[in-house]
Amino acid sequence: MSRQDAKPPGSPATTLHRACRLFVEAELAVDAEVALSPAQAHQLASVLRQAPGDVLRLFNGRDGEWLATIESLTRKAAVARAGERLQPQPVEAEISLCFAPIKQSRLDWLVEKATELGAGRLVPVITRRTQVPRINRDRLRAIAIEAAEQCERLTVPDIDPAVPLERFLVGWPAGRPLVTCIERADAPLLRAAVPPPPFGILIGPEGGFAPEEVAALLERVDVKPVSLGPRILRAETAGLAALAMCLGAA
Repeated sequence: MSRQDAKPPGSPATTLHRACRLFVEAELAVDAEVALSPAQAHQLASVLRQAPGDVLRLFNGRDGEWLATIESLTRKAAVARAGERLQPQPVEAEISLCFAPIKQSRLDWLVEKATELGAGRLVPVITRRTQVPRINRDRLRAIAIEAAEQCERLTVPDIDPAVPLERFLVGWPAGRPLVTCIERADAPLLRAAVPPPPFGILIGPEGGFAPEEVAALLERVDVKPVSLGPRILRAETAGLAALAMCLGAA
C-alpha cells in the first residue's frame, strides 16, 4: 500500500482545514517558490511527518493566505510552491497594546493572547515601578508567530523594543488617542470611551503608575484616562481585558 493510499479519506475542505499553517517572510504569489526556515523544515519532517506533495497554508502578513505544496523536504531544509490564494489580506484596526513588562511566563501568555485577540503592535514601556526592565524580542516574536499560525490570523503584531515611559510619550504620534488605564482614577469606563482607530492602550505595571507618572500622563491632550471597573486587575489581565473591549467596539 502506498503512502497516499494509507491516508484516511477526507473531503478537500477537511484536508485544507487540517493543513499546517506557517508564517513566512517571502513574497507570496501564484507559482512562487518559498524556502522555509530550518525550524519549519524540522517541524514538518520530524514532528508532523509531512512529505513532498503534502499541502500547506502560508501567510506573510501582506499577501493574504495561500495554498502551497511541499516540493522538497529534509529535516534541515524545505521548499514549498504557492498555488492559489485562499484569502485576501484583511484590513485590521490599528490598535497598539502598550504595557509594562512582567515576569516571563506571564509576559509570554500576554503576547500569545494579545496576538489571538488582534493587537496590531505590542510596545513594552518601562515605568518607575516596572520590575522587569528587559525583554527578549526574538522570543516574543516567535510566540506571536506561533499564536498567529494557530488562531488563523493573517498578520503578526510588531513588537517594539522596550522604551522608558518618558521617551515613549515623546515618540507617540501627535493627535493619536492613548487610552490609559489608571487605577482608582475618577475616569469613564473604558467600554464607554473607546475612540475610533488608530489608537493605543497603555497599561501600567504591578503596583500602578507612580504619582509623577500619572501627573505627566494627564498633562497630555492625547491621553484618555479610563477605568476598567472597581477591581484591581493583574497587569496581564488588565491588558487583555482592555484590548478585548476596544476590539469589540472598533
